Amino acid sequence: MSRRHYSGLIQAIGDNVGLRGTERFSVSVAPDGSRTLHATCEIFDRQVSKDIVYSVDASWRPIDSYVRLIKNGSLLGTGWYRFAENYVELESWNRELGRVSQRIERSKALRTFGPHPLSCDVWHLAAFDHSRSERVQRMNDTMLSSLEHDGCSGPLLHPLDFGIEYIGREQLEVRAGRFEVDRYQFRLEGALPQEHPLEELWCIPEEFVIVKIRVGGYLATTYELVEYHGEGRR
Repeated sequence: MSRRHYSGLIQAIGDNVGLRGTERFSVSVAPDGSRTLHATCEIFDRQVSKDIVYSVDASWRPIDSYVRLIKNGSLLGTGWYRFAENYVELESWNRELGRVSQRIERSKALRTFGPHPLSCDVWHLAAFDHSRSERVQRMNDTMLSSLEHDGCSGPLLHPLDFGIEYIGREQLEVRAGRFEVDRYQFRLEGALPQEHPLEELWCIPEEFVIVKIRVGGYLATTYELVEYHGEGRR
């Protein structure tokens, strides 16, 4: 009944401002293949801090999540999410909105969810079907906790329709070491209220551990794995 564990530290380096933030994450994998992520995210230049717990099943489909947001030194909001076969639900509190309850009926279980840690941004990539021939696949069965690029609003339930493009497999050296990675791009054109720059993602195949994310445009930031420990694949 023992669990497998891995953990790491990510640093966000802005092209013009240097160190913008850090994220510490740990993942435990149960014998049935389900896994739970714990992440603490800090964005220094935006005075944002996030504590996230997120669980998925062996097929990387969401089970439940908890999101806690701090902005400018005080609590902004908290939310608890549950994902069932035919609905998703949220109970949250936000200092501007007060108590919020959401329930969205569905014909099938949600495929992916984004509570906004960098370490589980790459978990969306588990939905990419490599048995299909197309290199760009639409992901119209996804929800986010926030439509802000830093994840600091709500938390609420926001449907998202976007694309994932598979670039290929390569070797990548970062400060945490040298890894075999799969490289993808998020195709977010028109998906968000504010147009999102190109986002490229490199992750360890099958385990979907973040190794690097690069966002250009007005964000101009590289997110790099600088420490990695445990039993995930290299």
